[in-house]
Amino acid sequence: MNAAIDLPSIIDHLSNGAYPLLGSGSGRRVYDLGDGSALKVARNAKGYAQNQVESIISEMDDSDLFAKVLFVSPDNRYLVMEKADPVSDFSVIRNYFHVNTNRELFQLANFQYIPHKYNLLAVDLCRPANWGLIQSRPVIIDYGFTRRIRRKYYSIFNL
Repeated sequence: MNAAIDLPSIIDHLSNGAYPLLGSGSGRRVYDLGDGSALKVARNAKGYAQNQVESIISEMDDSDLFAKVLFVSPDNRYLVMEKADPVSDFSVIRNYFHVNTNRELFQLANFQYIPHKYNLLAVDLCRPANWGLIQSRPVIIDYGFTRRIRRKYYSIFNL
């Protein structure tokens, strides 16, 4: 992680509108850097926390199930990750792993540990928007939404 990334140049290009917007959520915006990577920019405390979680999981995990984080700024505002092509239907993921249901998918040996080890929500991992394809291989591209993040930033009791 923290490959040779010229963050000041990226920020300059970003402020000039040079990068196409790939998507946005309640905490982050995601841009195509045009070099096979994507930039996730935190918009608020939720986004900073999600960037931090993704950088930690990427560093800890040695599987090929997660798109790898290439760089994260010291303040967690900016995160650069491998860019993946979008997945529009979750059946693409199930078909790749030769299963018929989401339950079967998370019973596979290489999936069983994910929700527990990283405190991720299995239901969130079944959303096509959280997956992408890198060289036709499915990878999880949005994995910053843990139980802790949900409790701290998204719970109706924290309003």
